[in-house]
Amino acid sequence: MELACLDLEGVLIPEIWIAFAEKTGIEALKATTRDIPDYDVLMKQRLAILKEHNLGLNEIQAVINELSPLDGAVEFVDWLRERFQVVILSDTFYE
Repeated sequence: MELACLDLEGVLIPEIWIAFAEKTGIEALKATTRDIPDYDVLMKQRLAILKEHNLGLNEIQAVINELSPLDGAVEFVDWLRERFQVVILSDTFYE
């Protein structure tokens, strides 16, 4: 069987941190691994910003619940699933 591997954010759904930044108006939360390649440094920065603004997981999850797949994403995944086993990945890291 052949596999098709896709990233979730920015491919199938909008990037969560960017959506959260837009919802909160906190521009610094738009930083991604493209801007700060060291994931640990990026997450520490994000956590410091969240603490500074008294925001937490509940607020992030509320924004996630408002997100919809990008245009064509559902149809694309349906098409892939007919032809491949589909694996959806994330940029979270495992040490």
